[in-house]
Amino acid sequence: MSLARTLARRAAVQAVYQWQLARDSLPEIERQFIEELQQTKSLYRRHTGGFELNPAERDLLEELLEKYGRSLELGEEEAEDETLEQRASKCQIPDVQVSYFKELLHGVAGNLASLDAALGKYIDRPVEEIDPVERAILRIGCYEFLRRPETPYRVILNEAINLAKEFGAAQSYRYVNGILDKVAHECRAAEMAARRRG
Repeated sequence: MSLARTLARRAAVQAVYQWQLARDSLPEIERQFIEELQQTKSLYRRHTGGFELNPAERDLLEELLEKYGRSLELGEEEAEDETLEQRASKCQIPDVQVSYFKELLHGVAGNLASLDAALGKYIDRPVEEIDPVERAILRIGCYEFLRRPETPYRVILNEAINLAKEFGAAQSYRYVNGILDKVAHECRAAEMAARRRG
């Protein structure tokens, strides 16, 4: 798994979530996220390079690290009194693969009907009634299954599970896993059979 792609998926889940709720224009959402990603990287590099940030910059960096750069081990609790230095030491801010972020954001929006149809075969309610966080993760995972055959299904599934653990409700990762596993069995049957044989 590429950390740059993992962080692109992380940003895409948040952007798709925003789009689903507000139906803001995709170019505006894309612009906002790319500006924030660039700002995160710049402030992070300045901070870790020993440059003094003013209080407003420190507050902004804390907020942006929470949104884009956190890489706590799953299940680790964040201390309320944690300093910016402690938070920054837990983060990884590589170059987020912006092109992949854009592809996921626009790919989900542009293929919504086919993604929802593929998901609809395996869910017990209309797609629009699924929790918006889970819905964003499911749509991104389904998009990758259908449009990114070079990415192994296990990578896509594991990334979706991790996103659900990070952003979703307590047990949402189980729901996401169950649905996407069924989608994978349908659209990646040959890959799954080859893996079982090999």
